[in-house]
Amino acid sequence: MASGATQPARQGGPDRAGPGSRAGEPISLGRLVALSGVPPSTVHHYRRLGLLPEPELTRPGRYVYSEVHLHALQLIRELREERAMGLGQIKAVLPDLMDGRHPLPPATPDCSEEPQKRLVDAAFKLFSEPKGYAAVTVSEIAATAGVAKGTVYRHFPSKEALFTAVVESLCQDTAERFAQAVAELGGPEGLAHDPGKTAVVFGRLITRAMPILLELGARAARGDFPSQILAARVLRTLAEAAGRPLSDDPVPAGLEVIETAFATVLQWAVGPDWALRPASP
Repeated sequence: MASGATQPARQGGPDRAGPGSRAGEPISLGRLVALSGVPPSTVHHYRRLGLLPEPELTRPGRYVYSEVHLHALQLIRELREERAMGLGQIKAVLPDLMDGRHPLPPATPDCSEEPQKRLVDAAFKLFSEPKGYAAVTVSEIAATAGVAKGTVYRHFPSKEALFTAVVESLCQDTAERFAQAVAELGGPEGLAHDPGKTAVVFGRLITRAMPILLELGARAARGDFPSQILAARVLRTLAEAAGRPLSDDPVPAGLEVIETAFATVLQWAVGPDWALRPASP
């Protein structure tokens, strides 16, 4: 599913609190993004289109949002991702859905996961290339996936949302590979018996994910709140996958394996004689 698990659409009006918030409590933009999974640029785009009401201006340049905005974003995601509706169609039906006057329309048969998977696979390939995420265009992603550019926006509201889908898909795939590797290496005894082999095996597994994980880590390090939330979830998922077969406390055990794998990949990247090279003046 695109952009992570879709929040369940709520019927009966916007006065119910979302996860991590209380009804009537003001919501900052960062918190709104974290709760809804919708990037800030897309929130502003929806505001400009009239899909969202204007937030409250509490002081110059400082806006706060409400449960109305969160509920609307959840409905918009549901309609775009599960019903394949365009923003014009959504604008026409959203007021009645917000008021609970009409149920959600049924999912359309052509809203299959197959185009989404092709788009995620294409984006993963392009984002992993040396030019990186910032230089990749939506048109390039569409061309690589073999779909029209408009199809990208049918499934993902922005390139940022597609990046999030790539991260989540990669996280799930890598976690499964980690768990399988632990079993194939012979569990705790096997990993302890041949740590060099363990480092090589996990290094090869993490190499595929490194460009995406480094992009996510850089965003988190720059203070991007949604990236920090996503990075923490990814790290915990990978650590638990690697550490669950090894210990009753899987996160520390898994982090040790992951740290060794990262160090191994970095050594591969800089070459075998990195320790002998003179430092730059």
